[in-house]
Amino acid sequence: MRDVLIVAAVFVLIYLAGPSLGLPMTGPLAVLAAGALALWRCRRAGESRESLGLQAPRPWWAFALQVLAALLVGYAMAVAAALLGQALGWPPAGTGRLGELAGNLPRLLGMLVIAWTSAALGEEWLFRGFLQARLQHLFGGLAGAGLLAALVQSLLFGLAHAYQGPGGVLLTGAIGLGFGLLRLRLRTLWPLVLAHGLIDSISLVALYAGAMPAQPAALLQ
Repeated sequence: MRDVLIVAAVFVLIYLAGPSLGLPMTGPLAVLAAGALALWRCRRAGESRESLGLQAPRPWWAFALQVLAALLVGYAMAVAAALLGQALGWPPAGTGRLGELAGNLPRLLGMLVIAWTSAALGEEWLFRGFLQARLQHLFGGLAGAGLLAALVQSLLFGLAHAYQGPGGVLLTGAIGLGFGLLRLRLRTLWPLVLAHGLIDSISLVALYAGAMPAQPAALLQ
């Protein structure tokens, strides 16, 4: 639990203090810094790549099926969240400054880099890798510890996207729950990383092409 608190403190400190220091994109910076610290703490404790879910996936055909399953789960949870949000009368997830992507190729390329580093790799490791494993260990004496850990990390994952509004919290939390449940079955994080990157990339390209309407999100960093 100590490691979780230390990593969380670094994340919150950068996320909250970054704007006042003039740091751009404090969300991605907070994820990368917290993720790097979490990895260092785990490796320092002698945990192997296999125990962290960072081993090379093999065989290739099994990996491809796992990526496909993660994509299907991700989009299914996104649709479910959108329908629930609509029923509750909540606005869709805000895109904020991402609305500036329309027709802006340099910005699209920059956001794709962030999508594959901070979002896909950083968030999957931080939330489904490090945090979920630590929570499962913490809840180890309870029935359904794995399910509870997946649920808690998905709630925190959704709240980390509060800048997207209630719809964004619901959307990202739902996808985080789906991926968290998959993590209980998968030995490696890489299918989730690849699926996460593909989902974000498709959304970014859709915004760039004008195929997805931009929604305001004033707090987007």
